[in-house]
Amino acid sequence: MARHITKFARLVPPDGSVSSDGKLVLYGADTPNTWKPAALLEEMEIPYDVVFVNIMKNEQKQPDYLAMNPNGRTPTLLDRTVCPPFSVFESGAIMLYVAEKHGTPLLPEKPEPKSEVVQWLMWQMSALGPMVGNCMYMKRIAAPVQDDVSKVQFGIDRFHNETVRLLTILETRLNNRDYLCGPDRGVFTIADIACFGYAAQHFWASVDISDMPFLSAWIARVGARPSIKSAATVPGISISEGFPTFEQIRTDETIQSQLLESAAKAGRPYFGWKDMQELWGKPAEDAAVPFASHVPGSEAK
Repeated sequence: MARHITKFARLVPPDGSVSSDGKLVLYGADTPNTWKPAALLEEMEIPYDVVFVNIMKNEQKQPDYLAMNPNGRTPTLLDRTVCPPFSVFESGAIMLYVAEKHGTPLLPEKPEPKSEVVQWLMWQMSALGPMVGNCMYMKRIAAPVQDDVSKVQFGIDRFHNETVRLLTILETRLNNRDYLCGPDRGVFTIADIACFGYAAQHFWASVDISDMPFLSAWIARVGARPSIKSAATVPGISISEGFPTFEQIRTDETIQSQLLESAAKAGRPYFGWKDMQELWGKPAEDAAVPFASHVPGSEAK
């Protein structure tokens, strides 16, 4: 069966039992990268279907998925409004495809303002997303399973410092601005959508932004938009059964306190996946460490 998860998004089963002919189909997991194209589709009020990709079960590595996305990551967009259907992978490329195909002020037409938006989009894809993602990985997945955290401390420090540097760039850019691009105080564009997801994960990255008032105000401003709120619920399923969604972790202080207290009780300097398993997981199903590229002999996922 299909069910609506937002005003414009319908979650459909992956087996094709519900037809998505004539629609855009977003394949994704509960991550900031999926939120980006979802937020654009919500902002543009384009109806779309969503297929949940269970990255905990490596569904993104299956042949059918790899045929759409050779990189084996989420999200992927399948445009079923054309024949044959056309697939787009990489979240930034999906945003550009949708914006250019349907036309939107979120991506200006004139070369100079368009270039400004694309520059910040490329910056997010090449710098902000990967560095914040690695910071979260080292602190939340790699560190908590180490007997000796010093083994991964260099990586933790490296990505933490780079994350702070990048968030400081946003803080500087947003000084006396409402949005990243455009004249005067700026206008809301796909650059803001792209940068929001990772910048807003400062709790999960354990980066203090209390001394970044312009960034903090921008996160609150962008996060208050209905399209952003809706996108954060896509794909409507948490990354592992029983776990809160990342938007709940981002916004719910009770959940944040539970994570911090769990790690402190266990004597771990960083909360993370182990704490989520202990608080909300099913040990028989969730004992494996996800994306365990830091574990000798494991395959990076």
